Amino acid sequence: MTENKTDKIYDDVKKIITSYLRLDDDEIKPETHIVNDAGADSLALVELGFQLTEKFGVPITDTSENMLIFQNLVDYIRENIDS
Repeated sequence: MTENKTDKIYDDVKKIITSYLRLDDDEIKPETHIVNDAGADSLALVELGFQLTEKFGVPITDTSENMLIFQNLVDYIRENIDS
């Protein structure tokens, strides 16, 4: 996967999360925990999962604590987007 495509996925995931949670761009960093740092509740996680699945065609089935870290979520989508 090219660097450009990776950057696009990162930017698109960030845009979806910041838009839904009404956050500024600088509030989401690679290490941001979507619940603890960004303030997502369980309903927000479900809706974000739907939006990300719709955008990328990658079902977000891993609901572990690890997947709540922004960069890990981006990496998961990047690794599964073409499979």
